[in-house]
Amino acid sequence: MKMKKSLLGLLMALGLVACGEKAEAPKKNEKPVVKIGVILPLTGNSADVGEMAKKAILLAQDEIPELSKYEYKFIIEDDQFKSAVTANVINKLVFQDKVNSVLTYYAPAGFIVQPIAEQHKIPHFSNTWEENITNGDYNFIQYTTMEAMADLAIDYLQEKNIDKVAIITEVRGTSEKFASKLNDKMKKNGFDTAYETFNRGERDFKLMIEKLKSQKYDYFMVNSIRPEFDIIVKQLNEAGVSNEKIMGAGGDTIKDMSLYEGIVFSGSSIGTKSFQKKFNKKYGHDAGYGAVISYDLANLVVSAFENIHKEEGIPSSEEIIEYLNNLAPYDCGAGRCKISPTGYIINDPILRKVINGKYEVIRDRSQTNR
Repeated sequence: MKMKKSLLGLLMALGLVACGEKAEAPKKNEKPVVKIGVILPLTGNSADVGEMAKKAILLAQDEIPELSKYEYKFIIEDDQFKSAVTANVINKLVFQDKVNSVLTYYAPAGFIVQPIAEQHKIPHFSNTWEENITNGDYNFIQYTTMEAMADLAIDYLQEKNIDKVAIITEVRGTSEKFASKLNDKMKKNGFDTAYETFNRGERDFKLMIEKLKSQKYDYFMVNSIRPEFDIIVKQLNEAGVSNEKIMGAGGDTIKDMSLYEGIVFSGSSIGTKSFQKKFNKKYGHDAGYGAVISYDLANLVVSAFENIHKEEGIPSSEEIIEYLNNLAPYDCGAGRCKISPTGYIINDPILRKVINGKYEVIRDRSQTNR
């Protein structure tokens, strides 16, 4: 078991301490049912990425063999990317649906579910890079590491002979942590950097941009999510900065990618060619950012239940955790995955660039010696 602390204070604050009932035993000749709760932002500003993740999870569900030992029921809920809604949804999944596992998307949802999963011993898997969500024995995350993302970005900039970079980052836990780590690494590698922060909700970055330009910074690393990322890109363009002089972290899936044309993004894998081919065949378009991780997490849960020997009934949460903690590196939709002792499911980073309205991988971790 992972020796980590849980955040039970949040659980108490949400008032979600209750006793769930045992699931009913399956009838004769019926497969036992494994219920997997899925919490995604399916409406609101992040609906596009939530829908991509939902499609990826349904693809994983379609691939479950007919001869599987259990019937897998994915209960997909919309939290609108709002913490209060997330709290209500996880309460429903735990006490009404009596799920055996939970998948979440983005750090805010992961943080709310983390103590609840720990309290009720429900394996929880979050599509995020926020390491603190792995606190406790029952919580896991999947993403590439900040260190690897920073290293790949630095290698690219050095290759392009770019040595003067302005970093603009939102003031938000993981985003600021990554930007600070990148800034420190860049300075150690001889870069001249400027470091500027802003709060979510800000809309006017013109003075900041003009100041940085007057200091002769002509390459910009923008570490944020929409809508602020889009606003900064537009205002950089208005100030005469082309997208070829912009790098982003992460990257969103949007229908109209014209605003991002030419921008390079440092982030986690968007999936192997095999995964992308399967996704495109089913849905008629490529899988966007973050979809493959949700696909991998759904597959990981199913494989854990399937690979544990059980004479009757379904594996316990403790058996699932023990299996995961002893799992060797494995092939996944993101390429190659491994689970660290802290519960971080790590896959390699990539650089992708928007070319002709689509993300194109231009570099992956295997191409750097760092």
